[in-house]
Amino acid sequence: MQVARFTLQFALGIALTYALQRWDKSRLSEEQRERAWNAATWGAALMWFGPLCMPAWGWVTRRGKGRLHAHFGFALGAIVTLLIGLVVQGVDALFVWAAGLPPETPI
Repeated sequence: MQVARFTLQFALGIALTYALQRWDKSRLSEEQRERAWNAATWGAALMWFGPLCMPAWGWVTRRGKGRLHAHFGFALGAIVTLLIGLVVQGVDALFVWAAGLPPETPI
């Protein structure tokens, strides 16, 4: 059951991060989209860092309009990272409940 929980958390963290970055990229201007990561960098960041790459995503895509925009993008990315973590924890708690495991079961 520990492997299932780890896999669920890992996959959900990457899937939510990918979906949010994909949605954000569709809203960016052409100039901002050109500054965003290429496919190889984007995939590597998602696989290696998962939700922790959100602050860097905010920084990279918002840095052209000045430092204030870049810092705002970084801060927003950090907040979104925390929200993704909360969602993943909530889904994990739901999984533990549905599987009938004791609530204190570690991963």
